[in-house]
Amino acid sequence: MTTSKGTKKKVEKVQDSLNGQHPERVIASGDKLTIETIADFARQIQEGLSEADTVVIDFAKNVEVDITALQIFCSACLTATAMNKNFVHRGTLPQSLLDLAATAGSERKEHCKNNNMSCFRKFGGME
Repeated sequence: MTTSKGTKKKVEKVQDSLNGQHPERVIASGDKLTIETIADFARQIQEGLSEADTVVIDFAKNVEVDITALQIFCSACLTATAMNKNFVHRGTLPQSLLDLAATAGSERKEHCKNNNMSCFRKFGGME
């Protein structure tokens, strides 16, 4: 009996889940990532990095962000690198985050050397 590639991958995910292993954890940003709301988001990232090989941030299109979010992203990227894991985003980054990064001077830096260049400094990610 042969198994299709897609079926095999699903079976592996179920087995990983049963074994307590999670190859990917997706975290939704919600509508607001500011000093008032960032604690729960940071906790989710921390839990994700302890449980999964890759943590993916899925940003809401019009998410409100402040500098604390950028600090959390940088910290998570460094932590992921130290743990030999990945911290990335999926899809297009929200304009609010791009504007904040530009204001913070991020465009003057080269790619982040951590986490395979996929951190939020030069805003790499996965499509």
